[in-house]
Amino acid sequence: MTDLERALRALDVDWPSTPDVRLELAPRRRGRLVVAVAFVAAVAAAFAVPQSRSAILDFFHLGGVSVEQVETLPPAQERPLAAGLGAVVEDAEATRVLGAAFLPRRHSTLYERDGFVSTVLRGPVLLSEFGSAYLIKKFATGTVEWVEVAPGVRGLWIAGAPHVVFFPDTSPRLAGNVLVWEQGGVTFRLEGTGLARQSALNLARELL
Repeated sequence: MTDLERALRALDVDWPSTPDVRLELAPRRRGRLVVAVAFVAAVAAAFAVPQSRSAILDFFHLGGVSVEQVETLPPAQERPLAAGLGAVVEDAEATRVLGAAFLPRRHSTLYERDGFVSTVLRGPVLLSEFGSAYLIKKFATGTVEWVEVAPGVRGLWIAGAPHVVFFPDTSPRLAGNVLVWEQGGVTFRLEGTGLARQSALNLARELL
């Protein structure tokens, strides 16, 4: 032991007590944190299966959506668009959840689950809106490209092949063509098996 080490050990230091740095999360933020943790665990579990692992070809992020372009999709179920959308809610509850009015103002039945407000439009096309702090994870083998929804509003167009989508607190499912964009802190998502790019853009522009 060196002289310096002996001197340091001999010091009688009055260390201050460790402060309590625990964060008191508001109930809504705490709920989002639990959902986020569960979501990450679900994605990790899916890719724990050897045949689910795949090279990442590209990565995209927009609002509350992250997309990874991969060689091979993880396992997922095929379910109807309207499956698992949650409980029926009124406009006032949708506004409270989103922090803004659901668009379009004239719509069919609204459903809410874990902060996602959705409705099924003619087509059928699923329209979902959610606070951008939430996260949807997508894995795609088809086309993923940036598009201009409107001047200053970029979107992501995912098409060409079914892709896998992870919504919080639900098992992964196969999804059809999708357009995603973000505005005013709300992420918008349009999905339909036969949804064409121009039709999706036209519909999105009606909501702006």
